[in-house]
Amino acid sequence: MATVDITQAARSLVEEVFGKGNFDAFDEICDPGYRIHDRMTGDSDLRQEKENCRMYKTAFPDLTPTILGCCAEGDTVVTHWSMTGTHQRPLMGVQPTGKRFTFDVMSVGRFQGGKLVEEFEQWDDGGALAFALLRQTAQRNPQA
Repeated sequence: MATVDITQAARSLVEEVFGKGNFDAFDEICDPGYRIHDRMTGDSDLRQEKENCRMYKTAFPDLTPTILGCCAEGDTVVTHWSMTGTHQRPLMGVQPTGKRFTFDVMSVGRFQGGKLVEEFEQWDDGGALAFALLRQTAQRNPQA
């Protein structure tokens, strides 16, 4: 088996999925038993995570990821990245606002046998909080 550059694999996953909408990148980079732990969407398997990412890319079609830093030690890679996009379609009960949001994300991934098997993501409080407030308002005022 060829050696996998796990920092490049982690970068590629973010850039392909969020930048290009290439959800097949999950199948290329992740193990079929992949699990992600994400406070925005909870724990997900590979199928659920693909759907979560489709949901974000649909709501923010101009979503652009930026890799801010990436480092690895052993089988673990830490990626600091951000994504910016305009809220153009409904997301989690929130109607389109036309506002631009930037989310700052830290991902910690564990690789095994050259494949990403588990990932922990932490979203920044600012972007996540702003969107959570919009979501809460939409739930209270469904006609607004």
